[in-house]
This record gives sequence, C-alpha cells and structure tokens, in this order.
Amino acid sequence: MSVIGDVREQLANALRGVEGVRYYTDPAGIADPPASVLGPAELSWDAAGCSGPTAATFRVYVLHARDDRAAERLPDLAVLVAAAVDELPIAAVQRADPGVFTVGGQDLPSYEITVEVDL
Repeated sequence: MSVIGDVREQLANALRGVEGVRYYTDPAGIADPPASVLGPAELSWDAAGCSGPTAATFRVYVLHARDDRAAERLPDLAVLVAAAVDELPIAAVQRADPGVFTVGGQDLPSYEITVEVDL
C-alpha cells in the first residue's frame, strides 16, 4: 500500500470508530445519517524536484439528516468526529466549516473538516 493509502486507511479506521456516526466509503451509499465520508487527498510538494508529495490535505464530511435537530446536533457531531481524527499522531485537524452535502439529489446539512497530514 502507498503512503497515501496507508494514511487514508488510518483516517478511515478512526472514522469507523466514532460512536453514533456511520462511516461510508461511497457518498452515493449514504442512506442513514448521521454519517461521515472521507474525501480524496489533496497533495502538495515542498519544492520542485521532490520525488513525491510531502503533505496531504483530507476533507472529512460529517452529515446529518435534514430535520429540526440538525442545527443543534451537527456541531457536536463535527467536534466528536474531529476529536477522533485528531487523536491520530499523523493527523492535525485544521478547521470545520458548515455547509451542505448533496447525496442522491438531497441536500444534507454538513460540516467539512480539514485534516492536514505530513507524508
């Protein structure tokens, strides 16, 4: 497995362990929020001529059903998910931004958590 694949697996394992939040590998499969999804890595290189990327930025999406409890519960779920990811020695949570995540034609309230990883 590549370094990026290994990091992705560690992040996915952390997300699978968050109690009360279902982890989905495929956003199209989200059927029962609250849920989390790990987006693809954004890669960066420190300098020209590097043999490979030196850092990755991952986006973790935390989704809630579109109901009257979303505004109250979603921030707590985002903090819970961010804490699980931040426990990994390789990862550093940078921020969590509220938004909307479209799944199957439905807009779900969400948070986008930005996670930085040195490779």
